[in-house]
Amino acid sequence: GAALLLAVAALALWPSRGFSPLGSIFPRTIGIGLLLSGLAALVRALRGRGARSRGIARDGLLRSACLVAIMVLWTVLLERAGFVVTSAGAFFLIALVADREPVTPRRLALFAVASVVVVTAFELLFVRALHVQLPHGALI
Repeated sequence: GAALLLAVAALALWPSRGFSPLGSIFPRTIGIGLLLSGLAALVRALRGRGARSRGIARDGLLRSACLVAIMVLWTVLLERAGFVVTSAGAFFLIALVADREPVTPRRLALFAVASVVVVTAFELLFVRALHVQLPHGALI
């Protein structure tokens, strides 16, 4: 667990070196939080106080694998398809995978609307207010 957190922290922090000072705030904040969490988990593990494995239920493992796959696809498609399209799709799929309620047309519509509203709000915040360029891609 600690090694994974430290690796993800490095993946978040390393690319932020080339970002503008304002553009690097978010990835550095997340990266530093992950780094501190990883270090705390490492210290706990070395002191013998690490989390005891209780196992992951099959359902939880499948959901976790789907979430990782969605995030990998988001990363791969971000430059090609653009921030808005890729992020709205990822948001929708993550909501679908994370929700444990039965899938209904109403829930699908709610996820679709929420994904468009949230991603559009983030796009407006970053591009218009913070002046951070987000990938446009071929679709948008």
